[in-house]
Amino acid sequence: MALLPTNKEKKKIGAADIEIADDINVELGKSKYTAKDRRPVQVDPPVLKTIRDLSYAKDKPMYDIVALAMDALIDTLSEEERNIYNRRIKD
Repeated sequence: MALLPTNKEKKKIGAADIEIADDINVELGKSKYTAKDRRPVQVDPPVLKTIRDLSYAKDKPMYDIVALAMDALIDTLSEEERNIYNRRIKD
């Protein structure tokens, strides 16, 4: 049995026709961020590879690995550095 040709026009839907009305909210810590709120961070390839490898080894998302690293770095701040850091995060 063969398919018979039809004269109907087929709708071609492209990427320009698709509109996303709602954005997914991702909860990171206490704050909720959307994809529009995020900004890319440029790092050297070895740094990215290290973060990616740790993420794979620990089976955690890369942003969790970065958050752990930042927390560990914040814990090593001297009193003067901590004062500077605290002033920056208040703004």
